[in-house]
Amino acid sequence: MSDEKQEKKLNISEKIKNSAVLDKATMVMGKAAKISSFLVCVLIALLFFLLLKYRSDLKDWAMTFVNTFGYPALFVLTWAADVIIQPIPADFLVFGSNFGGNPLWETAIVAGSSSAFGGSTGYFLGKWFGPWRFRRIFGSKIMRSGRDLFRKHGFLAIFVAGVTPIPYSAVCWIGGIYGSPLWEVIVASVISRTIRYLVVGWITGLV
Repeated sequence: MSDEKQEKKLNISEKIKNSAVLDKATMVMGKAAKISSFLVCVLIALLFFLLLKYRSDLKDWAMTFVNTFGYPALFVLTWAADVIIQPIPADFLVFGSNFGGNPLWETAIVAGSSSAFGGSTGYFLGKWFGPWRFRRIFGSKIMRSGRDLFRKHGFLAIFVAGVTPIPYSAVCWIGGIYGSPLWEVIVASVISRTIRYLVVGWITGLV
């Protein structure tokens, strides 16, 4: 590639990074991250209310969705839920899939693999955008904490985020920012997210 083409490519990349649209997206992600825990609690409460009141209707809707769109939709939607920092977790998709009749293990493996793909995508986004945009979302304190965490426990950090309410997408972004090995992100994500979705599926069976 010629120097002129390389320079043009770099200029386009910088324009994308510094665009007003991206700044707006950053602000939205930051707000979403701040209300994430609260919104998840609200959504869970709403889900249980709807299950108590409209269980049969929801069951029919979930079965129709599963039979019409199947695992490809689960894969794409789970990836979309985990590739960016946003307040609605992919667990609701897994719940709906199991509630609609998909087998527990198959759902967990498909969703776990998709989630790991989403986390890996977030890893590359973090690697590309660097620390400054992440700092705008979460602040310098969390940024420093994330740096120290990855220096000491890279694999464990991804694994814990994968099975707990800690924002998984944000942790994968930090992994990319600080150059954590990609294999750590992929392996820790596949294992932790599959375990998490197995638990979600098991809970679905109790409803």
